[in-house]
Amino acid sequence: MQDLIERLVALQPHLERVLDVRLPPWLRDELGAVTEHQLAALEQLPQGGRTMREFADGVGISGAAATDLADRLVARGLAERREDPADRRTVRLLPTGRGLAIHEACQAWRRQRIATVLRRLTADQLTSLVRILAALAAPPPGQPGDATEAGAPRSCRPLDPTELGRP
Repeated sequence: MQDLIERLVALQPHLERVLDVRLPPWLRDELGAVTEHQLAALEQLPQGGRTMREFADGVGISGAAATDLADRLVARGLAERREDPADRRTVRLLPTGRGLAIHEACQAWRRQRIATVLRRLTADQLTSLVRILAALAAPPPGQPGDATEAGAPRSCRPLDPTELGRP
C-alpha cells in the first residue's frame, strides 16, 4: 500500500499539469474582472436560484461572506437578488443571462480540455476512472453528505467512445 501511495504522490504534479483546466488567457481577457472564485460561485446558482443560506452552504462559506460574494456577483451583472414568491422574507440569488452565458462558456472550455485529455483512455479505462473518482468524492462512511450533491455522478455506465469525440 505504501508503494502505491508513493507512486500517487509522484504522479500528482504530472496529473495536475495534464488535467489543468484553468481558463485560457483569451477567455480570461473576455471575462474581464470576473474572478475564478466568482466563476466557482456561479456554479452554485441553478437557473431557479438559491436562497442565500443554500448559496453559502454550496460555496462552503459563512453567511456574511456569502452576502459579500453575492454583492460582487450582483455588481458585475452575474447574478440578481429576488424576493422568493413563496416567502417574501426569503431572498433568492439567481444568475442573470450574462452569468449563465459566462458559466456555460467556462464549462464548455473545461469539458473540451478534459475530453481532449481523456481521449487517451479506452472506454473501459474511463469508466473505471469515473467509478474511482466517484468513490473518492463520496463522504467517508458514517459522515453525512452526498457526493452527488457535489457533482459526482449517480451511476457509472460504460461510456461510448463517441462521447469523447472518437469514431
